[in-house]
Amino acid sequence: MDKKKISLPRLALKFGLIAGVVIVYCAVVGMTERFTGRTIVNEVISLGDFLFVAFVLVAGYSVAKPRALPGDLVPDRARPPAVAYGALAGVIAGLVTALFLVVANSVNLRLVLVSVTQSLIDKMSYGGSVRSALVFMTVGGALLGAIGASLWLLRERARNTLIIAFVTTILFSLGEPLLRPILTTLLLKVRLTTTWLFFGGGLSRVGAVVVFVTTALIYYFWKQRGGEFRGRVQELPERQRKGIRIGAVVLLIAFLLYLPNLLTSFLAEVLGTVGLYIILGLGLNIVIGYAGLLDLGYVAFLAVGSYTTAILISTRHPFELEWSYWMSIPVTILVAIVIGIMIGAPVLRLRGDYLAIVTLGFGEIARIIVISDWARPVLGGAQGILGIRAPAIGDLEIRDPEKLYYAILICVLLVAFISIRLAASRVGRAWNAMREDEQVAEAMGISIIGYKLLAFATGAALGSISGIFFAIKLGSVFSNSFNIIVSINVLALIILGGMGSIPGVIAGAFVLVGLPDLLREFADFRLLIYGAILVALMLFKPEGLIPSKRRKRELHERESEEEQYEDRAGGGGTEPVITTS
Repeated sequence: MDKKKISLPRLALKFGLIAGVVIVYCAVVGMTERFTGRTIVNEVISLGDFLFVAFVLVAGYSVAKPRALPGDLVPDRARPPAVAYGALAGVIAGLVTALFLVVANSVNLRLVLVSVTQSLIDKMSYGGSVRSALVFMTVGGALLGAIGASLWLLRERARNTLIIAFVTTILFSLGEPLLRPILTTLLLKVRLTTTWLFFGGGLSRVGAVVVFVTTALIYYFWKQRGGEFRGRVQELPERQRKGIRIGAVVLLIAFLLYLPNLLTSFLAEVLGTVGLYIILGLGLNIVIGYAGLLDLGYVAFLAVGSYTTAILISTRHPFELEWSYWMSIPVTILVAIVIGIMIGAPVLRLRGDYLAIVTLGFGEIARIIVISDWARPVLGGAQGILGIRAPAIGDLEIRDPEKLYYAILICVLLVAFISIRLAASRVGRAWNAMREDEQVAEAMGISIIGYKLLAFATGAALGSISGIFFAIKLGSVFSNSFNIIVSINVLALIILGGMGSIPGVIAGAFVLVGLPDLLREFADFRLLIYGAILVALMLFKPEGLIPSKRRKRELHERESEEEQYEDRAGGGGTEPVITTS
Protein backbone atom coordinates (compact mmCIF):
# COMPACT_ATOMS: atom_id res chain seq x y z
CA MET A 1 0.00 0.00 0.00
CA ASP A 2 1.38 3.40 -0.97
CA LYS A 3 2.22 5.84 1.78
CA LYS A 4 2.04 9.55 1.22
CA LYS A 5 4.88 11.33 3.02
CA ILE A 6 4.24 14.66 4.72
CA SER A 7 7.57 16.44 5.08
CA LEU A 8 7.79 18.82 8.05
CA PRO A 9 10.55 20.95 6.43
CA ARG A 10 8.32 21.39 3.39
CA LEU A 11 5.38 22.35 5.59
CA ALA A 12 7.57 24.84 7.48
CA LEU A 13 8.70 26.41 4.20
CA LYS A 14 5.14 26.52 2.86
CA PHE A 15 3.46 28.10 5.87
CA GLY A 16 6.41 30.37 6.61
CA LEU A 17 6.33 31.81 3.09
CA ILE A 18 2.54 32.20 3.21
CA ALA A 19 2.73 34.07 6.52
CA GLY A 20 5.58 36.28 5.29
CA VAL A 21 3.83 37.16 2.03
CA VAL A 22 0.58 37.99 3.85
CA ILE A 23 2.44 40.22 6.32
CA VAL A 24 4.17 42.06 3.46
CA TYR A 25 0.87 42.37 1.58
CA CYS A 26 -0.81 43.96 4.62
CA ALA A 27 2.07 46.44 4.74
CA VAL A 28 2.04 47.44 1.06
CA VAL A 29 -1.74 48.01 0.96
CA GLY A 30 -1.53 50.29 4.00
CA MET A 31 -3.18 48.09 6.63
CA THR A 32 -0.14 47.87 8.91
CA GLU A 33 0.44 51.61 9.14
CA ARG A 34 -3.28 52.41 9.50
CA PHE A 35 -3.82 49.79 12.19
CA THR A 36 -0.83 50.96 14.22
CA GLY A 37 -3.02 53.72 15.61
CA ARG A 38 -5.32 51.18 17.28
CA THR A 39 -4.07 49.83 20.61
CA ILE A 40 -4.55 46.20 21.62
CA VAL A 41 -2.72 46.36 24.96
CA ASN A 42 -1.55 49.80 26.06
CA GLU A 43 2.21 50.31 25.65
CA VAL A 44 2.62 46.64 24.72
CA ILE A 45 1.21 45.97 21.26
CA SER A 46 -0.87 47.75 18.64
CA LEU A 47 -3.16 46.25 16.04
CA GLY A 48 -0.53 46.86 13.34
CA ASP A 49 2.09 44.91 15.33
CA PHE A 50 -0.47 42.22 16.06
CA LEU A 51 -0.74 41.39 12.34
CA PHE A 52 2.84 40.06 12.42
CA VAL A 53 2.28 38.20 15.68
CA ALA A 54 -0.99 36.60 14.58
CA PHE A 55 0.18 35.33 11.18
CA VAL A 56 3.40 33.87 12.56
CA LEU A 57 1.53 32.13 15.39
CA VAL A 58 -0.89 30.63 12.86
CA ALA A 59 2.02 29.47 10.68
CA GLY A 60 3.69 27.64 13.56
CA TYR A 61 0.36 26.19 14.68
CA SER A 62 -0.39 24.92 11.15
CA VAL A 63 3.01 23.26 10.75
CA ALA A 64 2.65 21.26 13.96
CA LYS A 65 -0.97 20.30 13.42
CA PRO A 66 -1.18 16.49 13.58
CA ARG A 67 -1.81 14.80 10.25
CA ALA A 68 -3.57 11.47 9.81
CA LEU A 69 -1.40 8.40 10.43
CA PRO A 70 -2.02 4.89 9.02
CA GLY A 71 -5.48 3.64 9.87
CA ASP A 72 -7.79 5.79 11.95
CA LEU A 73 -5.13 6.87 14.45
CA VAL A 74 -4.82 10.65 14.83
CA PRO A 75 -2.30 11.76 17.48
CA ASP A 76 -3.60 14.32 19.95
CA ARG A 77 -0.13 15.76 20.54
CA ALA A 78 2.55 17.03 18.21
CA ARG A 79 5.98 15.49 18.39
CA PRO A 80 8.87 17.70 19.61
CA PRO A 81 10.44 17.95 16.10
CA ALA A 82 7.25 19.63 14.92
CA VAL A 83 7.82 22.46 17.41
CA ALA A 84 11.28 23.06 15.96
CA TYR A 85 9.83 23.22 12.47
CA GLY A 86 7.15 25.59 13.72
CA ALA A 87 9.99 27.84 14.85
CA LEU A 88 11.54 27.44 11.39
CA ALA A 89 8.28 28.63 9.79
CA GLY A 90 8.44 31.69 12.05
CA VAL A 91 12.03 32.36 11.01
CA ILE A 92 11.08 32.18 7.33
CA ALA A 93 8.15 34.57 7.86
CA GLY A 94 10.44 36.98 9.72
CA LEU A 95 13.09 36.80 6.98
CA VAL A 96 10.52 37.53 4.25
CA THR A 97 9.30 40.56 6.22
CA ALA A 98 12.85 41.74 6.90
CA LEU A 99 13.76 41.31 3.22
CA PHE A 100 10.86 43.58 2.33
CA LEU A 101 12.19 46.21 4.75
CA VAL A 102 15.67 45.97 3.21
CA VAL A 103 14.28 46.44 -0.31
CA ALA A 104 11.91 49.24 0.77
CA ASN A 105 14.78 51.04 2.54
CA SER A 106 17.07 50.77 -0.51
CA VAL A 107 14.59 51.41 -3.33
CA ASN A 108 11.85 54.04 -3.51
CA LEU A 109 8.87 51.70 -3.82
CA ARG A 110 6.43 54.53 -3.31
CA LEU A 111 6.56 55.28 -7.03
CA VAL A 112 4.56 52.06 -7.49
CA LEU A 113 3.23 51.26 -4.00
CA VAL A 114 2.00 54.54 -2.51
CA SER A 115 1.49 53.05 0.96
CA VAL A 116 5.17 52.13 1.37
CA THR A 117 6.28 55.28 3.16
CA GLN A 118 9.27 56.02 5.35
CA SER A 119 6.86 56.15 8.28
CA LEU A 120 5.82 52.56 7.54
CA ILE A 121 9.46 51.42 7.39
CA ASP A 122 10.21 53.14 10.71
CA LYS A 123 7.19 51.54 12.37
CA MET A 124 8.00 48.06 11.07
CA SER A 125 11.61 48.55 12.20
CA TYR A 126 10.32 49.56 15.64
CA GLY A 127 12.24 52.81 15.51
CA GLY A 128 15.62 51.12 14.98
CA SER A 129 17.72 50.29 11.95
CA VAL A 130 16.74 47.77 9.29
CA ARG A 131 19.62 45.55 10.46
CA SER A 132 18.26 45.43 14.01
CA ALA A 133 14.78 44.75 12.62
CA LEU A 134 16.22 41.77 10.72
CA VAL A 135 17.53 40.25 13.96
CA PHE A 136 14.38 41.15 15.89
CA MET A 137 12.00 39.65 13.32
CA THR A 138 14.07 36.49 12.90
CA VAL A 139 14.33 35.82 16.63
CA GLY A 140 10.80 36.97 17.32
CA GLY A 141 9.44 34.90 14.43
CA ALA A 142 11.23 31.79 15.75
CA LEU A 143 9.81 32.34 19.22
CA LEU A 144 6.26 32.98 17.98
CA GLY A 145 6.37 30.01 15.59
CA ALA A 146 7.56 27.75 18.40
CA ILE A 147 4.77 29.01 20.68
CA GLY A 148 2.15 28.36 18.02
CA ALA A 149 3.50 24.85 17.41
CA SER A 150 3.79 24.13 21.14
CA LEU A 151 0.04 24.44 21.54
CA TRP A 152 -0.21 20.93 20.07
CA LEU A 153 1.85 19.58 22.97
CA LEU A 154 -1.04 20.46 25.29
CA ARG A 155 -4.14 18.44 25.84
CA GLU A 156 -7.14 19.45 23.75
CA ARG A 157 -9.02 21.16 26.59
CA ALA A 158 -6.01 23.20 27.69
CA ARG A 159 -5.16 24.11 24.07
CA ASN A 160 -8.70 25.25 23.29
CA THR A 161 -8.85 27.19 26.56
CA LEU A 162 -5.74 29.20 25.67
CA ILE A 163 -6.91 29.87 22.12
CA ILE A 164 -10.39 31.00 23.24
CA ALA A 165 -8.94 33.23 25.95
CA PHE A 166 -6.45 34.78 23.51
CA VAL A 167 -9.10 35.49 20.85
CA THR A 168 -11.55 36.86 23.43
CA THR A 169 -8.92 39.25 24.78
CA ILE A 170 -8.28 40.61 21.28
CA LEU A 171 -12.00 41.01 20.56
CA PHE A 172 -12.55 42.63 23.95
CA SER A 173 -9.87 45.18 23.12
CA LEU A 174 -11.25 45.84 19.64
CA GLY A 175 -14.72 46.31 21.14
CA GLU A 176 -13.48 49.07 23.46
CA PRO A 177 -15.56 51.82 21.75
CA LEU A 178 -18.74 49.87 22.57
CA LEU A 179 -17.80 48.18 25.84
CA ARG A 180 -16.17 51.13 27.58
CA PRO A 181 -19.28 53.40 27.69
CA ILE A 182 -21.44 50.50 28.89
CA LEU A 183 -19.04 49.41 31.63
CA THR A 184 -18.33 53.02 32.64
CA THR A 185 -22.03 53.70 33.20
CA LEU A 186 -22.50 50.47 35.14
CA LEU A 187 -19.40 50.84 37.29
CA LEU A 188 -20.11 54.47 38.14
CA LYS A 189 -23.16 53.29 40.03
CA VAL A 190 -20.84 51.45 42.42
CA ARG A 191 -18.26 54.28 42.31
CA LEU A 192 -15.69 52.43 40.21
CA THR A 193 -13.91 53.45 37.02
CA THR A 194 -12.73 51.54 33.96
CA THR A 195 -9.23 53.02 33.76
CA TRP A 196 -7.79 49.81 35.20
CA LEU A 197 -9.43 47.85 32.36
CA PHE A 198 -9.23 50.18 29.35
CA PHE A 199 -6.48 52.69 28.64
CA GLY A 200 -5.21 54.42 25.51
CA GLY A 201 -7.96 53.14 23.20
CA GLY A 202 -7.49 49.48 24.15
CA LEU A 203 -6.93 47.23 27.13
CA SER A 204 -4.51 48.19 29.87
CA ARG A 205 -1.90 45.62 30.85
CA VAL A 206 -3.83 44.71 33.99
CA GLY A 207 -7.07 44.61 32.01
CA ALA A 208 -5.58 42.26 29.41
CA VAL A 209 -4.43 39.85 32.14
CA VAL A 210 -7.83 40.01 33.87
CA VAL A 211 -9.78 39.36 30.65
CA PHE A 212 -7.47 36.53 29.58
CA VAL A 213 -7.49 34.75 32.94
CA THR A 214 -11.22 35.23 33.50
CA THR A 215 -12.10 33.90 30.04
CA ALA A 216 -9.73 30.93 30.45
CA LEU A 217 -11.21 29.98 33.83
CA ILE A 218 -14.81 30.31 32.64
CA TYR A 219 -14.21 28.29 29.48
CA TYR A 220 -12.15 25.58 31.23
CA PHE A 221 -14.65 24.98 34.00
CA TRP A 222 -17.57 25.16 31.60
CA LYS A 223 -16.01 22.45 29.45
CA GLN A 224 -15.44 20.45 32.61
CA ARG A 225 -18.85 20.95 34.24
CA GLY A 226 -20.99 22.20 31.38
CA GLY A 227 -22.04 18.73 30.25
CA GLU A 228 -23.24 17.89 33.76
CA PHE A 229 -25.20 21.15 33.94
CA ARG A 230 -26.82 20.57 30.54
CA GLY A 231 -27.69 17.03 31.61
CA ARG A 232 -29.48 18.32 34.69
CA VAL A 233 -31.40 20.83 32.61
CA GLN A 234 -32.41 18.11 30.15
CA GLU A 235 -33.74 16.02 33.05
CA LEU A 236 -36.13 18.79 34.07
CA PRO A 237 -39.78 18.58 32.97
CA GLU A 238 -40.59 20.24 29.67
CA ARG A 239 -42.60 22.95 31.39
CA GLN A 240 -39.62 24.00 33.54
CA ARG A 241 -37.23 23.98 30.57
CA LYS A 242 -39.67 26.14 28.63
CA GLY A 243 -39.85 28.52 31.58
CA ILE A 244 -36.05 28.78 31.67
CA ARG A 245 -35.93 29.59 27.95
CA ILE A 246 -38.67 32.21 28.30
CA GLY A 247 -36.90 33.74 31.31
CA ALA A 248 -33.62 33.98 29.38
CA VAL A 249 -35.38 35.67 26.45
CA VAL A 250 -37.12 38.14 28.80
CA LEU A 251 -33.80 39.05 30.45
CA LEU A 252 -32.17 39.56 27.05
CA ILE A 253 -35.02 41.79 25.85
CA ALA A 254 -34.89 43.78 29.11
CA PHE A 255 -31.16 44.34 28.62
CA LEU A 256 -31.66 45.45 25.01
CA LEU A 257 -34.38 47.88 26.08
CA TYR A 258 -32.10 49.38 28.74
CA LEU A 259 -29.04 49.45 26.48
CA PRO A 260 -29.53 52.98 25.01
CA ASN A 261 -29.18 54.39 28.52
CA LEU A 262 -25.63 53.04 28.56
CA LEU A 263 -24.60 54.24 25.08
CA THR A 264 -23.70 57.44 23.30
CA SER A 265 -25.70 58.63 20.29
CA PHE A 266 -23.00 57.35 17.93
CA LEU A 267 -23.12 53.83 19.37
CA ALA A 268 -26.92 53.85 19.30
CA GLU A 269 -26.73 54.76 15.62
CA VAL A 270 -24.27 51.92 14.99
CA LEU A 271 -26.62 49.46 16.67
CA GLY A 272 -29.49 50.85 14.58
CA THR A 273 -27.52 50.16 11.40
CA VAL A 274 -26.76 46.64 12.64
CA GLY A 275 -30.49 46.17 13.29
CA LEU A 276 -31.33 47.16 9.71
CA TYR A 277 -28.89 44.57 8.38
CA ILE A 278 -30.29 41.95 10.77
CA ILE A 279 -33.77 42.52 9.28
CA LEU A 280 -32.32 42.29 5.75
CA GLY A 281 -30.36 39.17 6.73
CA LEU A 282 -33.40 37.46 8.23
CA GLY A 283 -35.40 38.22 5.08
CA LEU A 284 -32.70 36.90 2.75
CA ASN A 285 -32.19 33.95 5.09
CA ILE A 286 -35.73 32.82 4.29
CA VAL A 287 -35.01 32.96 0.56
CA ILE A 288 -31.55 31.33 0.70
CA GLY A 289 -31.27 29.54 4.04
CA TYR A 290 -34.78 28.06 4.13
CA ALA A 291 -35.82 27.75 0.49
CA GLY A 292 -32.36 27.42 -1.11
CA LEU A 293 -32.95 30.17 -3.72
CA LEU A 294 -29.70 32.07 -4.33
CA ASP A 295 -30.78 35.70 -4.67
CA LEU A 296 -28.08 38.28 -5.48
CA GLY A 297 -30.49 41.13 -6.19
CA TYR A 298 -31.99 41.44 -2.73
CA VAL A 299 -31.07 45.13 -2.54
CA ALA A 300 -34.03 45.74 -4.87
CA PHE A 301 -36.45 45.12 -1.98
CA LEU A 302 -34.57 47.54 0.24
CA ALA A 303 -35.00 50.10 -2.53
CA VAL A 304 -38.70 49.27 -2.92
CA GLY A 305 -39.33 49.81 0.79
CA SER A 306 -37.36 53.06 0.88
CA TYR A 307 -38.78 54.63 -2.27
CA THR A 308 -42.38 53.60 -1.59
CA THR A 309 -42.17 55.09 1.90
CA ALA A 310 -40.56 58.25 0.52
CA ILE A 311 -43.25 58.71 -2.14
CA LEU A 312 -46.08 58.23 0.34
CA ILE A 313 -44.90 60.42 3.24
CA SER A 314 -42.47 62.95 1.72
CA THR A 315 -43.43 66.61 2.00
CA ARG A 316 -41.36 67.53 -1.07
CA HIS A 317 -42.52 64.93 -3.58
CA PRO A 318 -44.39 66.18 -6.70
CA PHE A 319 -47.38 63.94 -5.90
CA GLU A 320 -47.81 65.65 -2.49
CA LEU A 321 -49.47 62.57 -0.99
CA GLU A 322 -48.11 63.15 2.54
CA TRP A 323 -49.72 60.05 4.00
CA SER A 324 -49.53 59.14 7.63
CA TYR A 325 -46.47 57.02 8.37
CA TRP A 326 -48.60 54.29 9.93
CA MET A 327 -50.84 54.10 6.87
CA SER A 328 -47.84 53.81 4.56
CA ILE A 329 -46.40 50.70 6.26
CA PRO A 330 -48.96 48.12 5.03
CA VAL A 331 -49.02 49.68 1.56
CA THR A 332 -45.23 49.54 1.33
CA ILE A 333 -45.15 45.89 2.41
CA LEU A 334 -47.93 45.03 -0.07
CA VAL A 335 -46.05 46.73 -2.93
CA ALA A 336 -42.90 44.78 -2.01
CA ILE A 337 -44.82 41.49 -1.97
CA VAL A 338 -46.23 42.18 -5.43
CA ILE A 339 -42.79 43.05 -6.81
CA GLY A 340 -41.32 39.97 -5.11
CA ILE A 341 -43.85 37.77 -6.88
CA MET A 342 -43.16 39.58 -10.18
CA ILE A 343 -39.44 38.88 -9.78
CA GLY A 344 -40.00 35.29 -8.69
CA ALA A 345 -42.44 34.33 -11.45
CA PRO A 346 -39.96 34.44 -14.39
CA VAL A 347 -37.32 32.41 -12.53
CA LEU A 348 -39.44 29.55 -11.21
CA ARG A 349 -37.58 26.93 -13.24
CA LEU A 350 -34.11 28.26 -12.49
CA ARG A 351 -31.86 27.31 -9.59
CA GLY A 352 -28.26 27.53 -8.48
CA ASP A 353 -25.90 29.74 -10.46
CA TYR A 354 -28.51 30.49 -13.13
CA LEU A 355 -30.92 31.86 -10.53
CA ALA A 356 -28.11 33.94 -8.99
CA ILE A 357 -27.26 35.53 -12.36
CA VAL A 358 -30.89 36.37 -13.13
CA THR A 359 -31.59 37.89 -9.70
CA LEU A 360 -28.35 39.85 -9.98
CA GLY A 361 -29.73 41.24 -13.23
CA PHE A 362 -33.00 42.19 -11.54
CA GLY A 363 -31.07 44.10 -8.87
CA GLU A 364 -29.19 46.06 -11.53
CA ILE A 365 -32.42 46.70 -13.45
CA ALA A 366 -33.92 48.21 -10.30
CA ARG A 367 -30.92 50.50 -9.86
CA ILE A 368 -30.97 51.64 -13.48
CA ILE A 369 -34.73 52.33 -13.35
CA VAL A 370 -34.23 54.47 -10.24
CA ILE A 371 -31.65 56.73 -11.92
CA SER A 372 -33.35 56.82 -15.32
CA ASP A 373 -35.03 59.91 -16.78
CA TRP A 374 -38.12 57.80 -17.45
CA ALA A 375 -38.77 57.27 -13.73
CA ARG A 376 -37.43 60.64 -12.62
CA PRO A 377 -40.86 62.31 -12.11
CA VAL A 378 -41.73 59.58 -9.60
CA LEU A 379 -38.41 58.45 -8.11
CA GLY A 380 -36.43 61.68 -8.34
CA GLY A 381 -33.57 60.29 -10.43
CA ALA A 382 -30.06 61.07 -9.18
CA GLN A 383 -31.43 63.90 -7.01
CA GLY A 384 -33.43 61.42 -4.95
CA ILE A 385 -36.40 62.23 -2.72
CA LEU A 386 -36.06 64.64 0.19
CA GLY A 387 -38.32 65.82 2.97
CA ILE A 388 -39.20 62.43 4.47
CA ARG A 389 -41.04 63.12 7.71
CA ALA A 390 -40.19 61.30 10.90
CA PRO A 391 -42.96 59.10 12.33
CA ALA A 392 -44.59 60.45 15.45
CA ILE A 393 -46.52 59.04 18.38
CA GLY A 394 -48.38 62.04 19.72
CA ASP A 395 -45.77 64.74 20.20
CA LEU A 396 -42.89 62.22 20.21
CA GLU A 397 -40.95 62.11 16.92
CA ILE A 398 -38.92 58.97 16.12
CA ARG A 399 -35.85 60.30 14.36
CA ASP A 400 -32.89 60.56 16.75
CA PRO A 401 -30.73 57.40 17.13
CA GLU A 402 -31.97 56.41 20.61
CA LYS A 403 -35.68 56.48 19.71
CA LEU A 404 -35.08 54.89 16.31
CA TYR A 405 -33.13 52.13 18.07
CA TYR A 406 -36.25 51.08 19.97
CA ALA A 407 -38.38 51.02 16.82
CA ILE A 408 -35.78 48.95 14.95
CA LEU A 409 -35.39 46.61 17.95
CA ILE A 410 -39.14 45.93 18.01
CA CYS A 411 -39.07 45.09 14.30
CA VAL A 412 -36.01 42.85 14.72
CA LEU A 413 -37.79 40.90 17.45
CA LEU A 414 -40.94 40.66 15.32
CA VAL A 415 -39.07 39.50 12.21
CA ALA A 416 -37.05 36.99 14.29
CA PHE A 417 -40.30 35.62 15.77
CA ILE A 418 -41.77 35.25 12.26
CA SER A 419 -38.64 33.45 11.08
CA ILE A 420 -38.70 31.06 14.05
CA ARG A 421 -42.36 30.22 13.52
CA LEU A 422 -41.85 29.72 9.79
CA ALA A 423 -38.89 27.40 10.35
CA ALA A 424 -40.97 25.15 12.62
CA SER A 425 -44.09 25.25 10.44
CA ARG A 426 -45.26 23.11 7.55
CA VAL A 427 -44.15 25.87 5.19
CA GLY A 428 -40.62 25.80 6.62
CA ARG A 429 -40.41 22.03 6.26
CA ALA A 430 -41.60 22.30 2.67
CA TRP A 431 -38.92 24.92 1.96
CA ASN A 432 -36.26 22.67 3.48
CA ALA A 433 -37.39 19.73 1.36
CA MET A 434 -37.38 21.94 -1.73
CA ARG A 435 -33.88 23.20 -0.89
CA GLU A 436 -32.50 19.67 -0.63
CA ASP A 437 -34.08 18.23 -3.80
CA GLU A 438 -36.83 19.88 -5.81
CA GLN A 439 -37.74 16.76 -7.75
CA VAL A 440 -38.17 14.62 -4.65
CA ALA A 441 -40.12 17.41 -2.93
CA GLU A 442 -42.44 17.73 -5.92
CA ALA A 443 -42.93 13.96 -5.99
CA MET A 444 -44.04 14.17 -2.34
CA GLY A 445 -46.81 16.60 -3.27
CA ILE A 446 -45.10 19.92 -2.49
CA SER A 447 -46.07 22.71 -4.88
CA ILE A 448 -42.64 23.96 -5.97
CA ILE A 449 -44.07 26.97 -7.82
CA GLY A 450 -46.26 28.05 -4.94
CA TYR A 451 -43.58 27.73 -2.28
CA LYS A 452 -40.96 29.50 -4.39
CA LEU A 453 -43.29 32.45 -4.90
CA LEU A 454 -44.11 32.42 -1.19
CA ALA A 455 -40.38 32.53 -0.34
CA PHE A 456 -39.76 35.47 -2.68
CA ALA A 457 -42.83 37.31 -1.37
CA THR A 458 -41.90 36.75 2.30
CA GLY A 459 -38.29 37.80 1.75
CA ALA A 460 -39.44 40.89 -0.14
CA ALA A 461 -41.84 41.88 2.65
CA LEU A 462 -39.15 41.62 5.32
CA GLY A 463 -36.59 43.42 3.16
CA SER A 464 -39.04 46.29 2.61
CA ILE A 465 -39.39 46.75 6.39
CA SER A 466 -35.68 47.49 6.55
CA GLY A 467 -36.15 49.92 3.65
CA ILE A 468 -38.86 51.77 5.58
CA PHE A 469 -36.52 52.41 8.49
CA PHE A 470 -33.66 53.24 6.15
CA ALA A 471 -35.69 56.07 4.61
CA ILE A 472 -36.81 57.34 8.01
CA LYS A 473 -33.29 57.22 9.43
CA LEU A 474 -31.75 59.32 6.65
CA GLY A 475 -34.73 61.57 5.96
CA SER A 476 -33.98 61.21 2.25
CA VAL A 477 -33.48 58.52 -0.38
CA PHE A 478 -30.79 58.49 -3.09
CA SER A 479 -30.07 55.93 -5.78
CA ASN A 480 -26.42 55.39 -4.82
CA SER A 481 -27.54 53.77 -1.56
CA PHE A 482 -28.83 50.69 -3.42
CA ASN A 483 -25.87 49.21 -5.29
CA ILE A 484 -24.92 45.56 -5.60
CA ILE A 485 -22.52 45.72 -2.66
CA VAL A 486 -25.50 45.86 -0.25
CA SER A 487 -26.71 42.48 -1.52
CA ILE A 488 -23.19 41.08 -1.22
CA ASN A 489 -22.90 42.35 2.36
CA VAL A 490 -26.20 40.76 3.38
CA LEU A 491 -25.26 37.47 1.71
CA ALA A 492 -21.84 37.57 3.39
CA LEU A 493 -23.28 37.99 6.88
CA ILE A 494 -25.62 35.03 6.30
CA ILE A 495 -22.74 32.82 5.16
CA LEU A 496 -20.55 33.99 8.04
CA GLY A 497 -23.20 33.41 10.68
CA GLY A 498 -24.65 30.22 9.22
CA MET A 499 -27.36 29.80 6.60
CA GLY A 500 -30.73 28.97 8.09
CA SER A 501 -29.62 30.12 11.56
CA ILE A 502 -31.29 33.14 13.17
CA PRO A 503 -28.58 33.59 15.87
CA GLY A 504 -26.04 33.19 13.06
CA VAL A 505 -27.57 36.09 11.09
CA ILE A 506 -27.41 38.29 14.20
CA ALA A 507 -23.79 37.33 14.90
CA GLY A 508 -22.83 37.88 11.25
CA ALA A 509 -24.39 41.36 11.26
CA PHE A 510 -22.45 42.37 14.37
CA VAL A 511 -19.15 41.05 12.96
CA LEU A 512 -19.43 42.37 9.39
CA VAL A 513 -21.42 45.58 10.01
CA GLY A 514 -21.05 46.58 13.66
CA LEU A 515 -17.35 45.90 14.15
CA PRO A 516 -16.16 47.86 11.05
CA ASP A 517 -18.33 50.81 12.13
CA LEU A 518 -16.72 50.75 15.56
CA LEU A 519 -13.26 50.39 14.06
CA ARG A 520 -12.92 53.18 11.54
CA GLU A 521 -9.46 51.85 10.66
CA PHE A 522 -11.22 49.01 8.82
CA ALA A 523 -13.22 51.32 6.55
CA ASP A 524 -10.86 51.25 3.56
CA PHE A 525 -10.18 47.53 3.86
CA ARG A 526 -13.68 46.25 4.57
CA LEU A 527 -14.05 44.25 1.35
CA LEU A 528 -10.56 42.80 1.67
CA ILE A 529 -11.30 41.65 5.21
CA TYR A 530 -14.70 40.31 4.12
CA GLY A 531 -13.03 38.16 1.49
CA ALA A 532 -10.35 36.87 3.85
CA ILE A 533 -12.92 36.00 6.53
CA LEU A 534 -15.17 34.17 4.07
CA VAL A 535 -12.30 32.19 2.54
CA ALA A 536 -11.08 31.15 6.01
CA LEU A 537 -14.61 30.28 7.04
CA MET A 538 -15.23 28.10 4.00
CA LEU A 539 -11.98 26.23 4.67
CA PHE A 540 -12.27 25.70 8.43
CA LYS A 541 -15.94 26.13 9.38
CA PRO A 542 -18.18 25.91 6.32
CA GLU A 543 -21.37 25.68 8.38
CA GLY A 544 -20.85 29.20 9.81
CA LEU A 545 -20.17 30.69 13.24
CA ILE A 546 -23.51 29.68 14.78
CA PRO A 547 -24.98 27.12 12.38
CA SER A 548 -28.45 25.66 12.63
CA LYS A 549 -28.53 22.09 13.92
CA ARG A 550 -29.97 20.87 10.63
CA ARG A 551 -27.30 22.57 8.51
CA LYS A 552 -24.46 21.36 10.74
CA ARG A 553 -25.73 17.80 10.68
CA GLU A 554 -26.16 17.85 6.89
CA LEU A 555 -22.62 19.10 6.25
CA HIS A 556 -20.90 16.69 8.62
CA GLU A 557 -22.93 13.70 7.43
CA ARG A 558 -22.05 14.60 3.84
CA GLU A 559 -18.34 14.85 4.69
CA SER A 560 -18.51 11.50 6.51
CA GLU A 561 -20.18 9.84 3.52
CA GLU A 562 -17.55 11.27 1.13
CA GLU A 563 -14.71 9.98 3.33
CA GLN A 564 -16.29 6.51 3.50
CA TYR A 565 -16.73 6.48 -0.28
CA GLU A 566 -13.08 7.46 -0.82
CA ASP A 567 -11.95 4.69 1.56
CA ARG A 568 -14.01 2.08 -0.30
CA ALA A 569 -12.95 3.34 -3.74
CA GLY A 570 -9.26 3.45 -2.91
CA GLY A 571 -9.06 0.34 -0.80
CA GLY A 572 -8.42 2.36 2.32
CA GLY A 573 -6.76 5.25 0.51
CA THR A 574 -3.25 6.52 1.01
CA GLU A 575 -1.63 6.48 4.42
CA PRO A 576 0.04 9.79 5.21
CA VAL A 577 3.16 9.60 7.35
CA ILE A 578 4.88 12.58 8.96
CA THR A 579 8.59 12.68 8.24
CA THR A 580 11.30 15.13 9.23
CA SER A 581 13.20 14.89 5.97
